[in-house]
Amino acid sequence: MFLAGCFAVPTLFRFLASLVELSHGLLMLAWGLGLPLLVWRGMPRLRRAYIWFSLGFVAVSLASRWLLGECVLTTWARWLWEAGGGHGESVPFIVTFTNRVASVRPSTDTAVLIWEVAIVLYCLVGLWGWRASARPPSRATEMSRTGRNAPQPAREC
Repeated sequence: MFLAGCFAVPTLFRFLASLVELSHGLLMLAWGLGLPLLVWRGMPRLRRAYIWFSLGFVAVSLASRWLLGECVLTTWARWLWEAGGGHGESVPFIVTFTNRVASVRPSTDTAVLIWEVAIVLYCLVGLWGWRASARPPSRATEMSRTGRNAPQPAREC
């Protein structure tokens, strides 16, 4: 195997575990920081891309939580750490991530509860944004967008 000649196999597994954890953190940050896009009408392509990303992110999160009891990326990173001879964290990634970023170590139950509350809030904000974008624009919005008065219906005498 070409890669085995370049790296020692345990080092490769630890490197891959680090990449999975970095990707996990970046995906979580992108999901959280992108939440305002659910209700913002500017940049519709970015909004649509974020909506699809976030739907997939939440679906994978919920499905893996239901099937594995934790995020699939946490399971994958632990497996890679153990295959590389390193430590396999026995706590969810969000606990480790929160500890590294904010120097706070919540319990596993607290982290899972916060994550579930975040998903519920995401769903509520998403539904609110979807409902707001489904409404037809008001006359004032139409006037400001076109820069002039909207055509008036003909009046009969």
